Amino acid sequence: MSKDAVRDKVQQLLREGFFGEERAPGLRVGEPIAVLDPQGRRHSWYVPLQVGPKLVGFAQLLPSLEPMGVSRFAHRLPDFADYPDLADWTDPARIRELAMAAARPDERLSEPVLSFDQNPSRLAWRVEAVSPTGAKRTLFVAGTTVYEATGASGLF
Repeated sequence: MSKDAVRDKVQQLLREGFFGEERAPGLRVGEPIAVLDPQGRRHSWYVPLQVGPKLVGFAQLLPSLEPMGVSRFAHRLPDFADYPDLADWTDPARIRELAMAAARPDERLSEPVLSFDQNPSRLAWRVEAVSPTGAKRTLFVAGTTVYEATGASGLF
């Protein structure tokens, strides 16, 4: 499925009221991002809903384009100052920068991959940190929060 088809589906859902009746002025459907499962297979699509540089919510669709869910941040419209920065959830360079702040000085980091921590409802960017000895640990980045995977969530 192409990103254009994913974006078109979310725009259609917006027109049909799937995300609720309250529409933020200037709301636009952002660039779809593939969500990969721990084995690296496409699990779903993450589609940001944005106003300017702010993330006001997102849609998550299965590869078949069936809606999985939607999230809207509970801030007051039309003041978007308190909404998360879009880059904190969508820009791999920004995600990597956040992960680097939590990495050890001698670790190399993989490219960020949008995935989830144990459960698909826990979306987070996965970054593998590798030490000079080859020891690996998984970091997750969710917004501006960075944490180390524990247990089964560290599989990739």
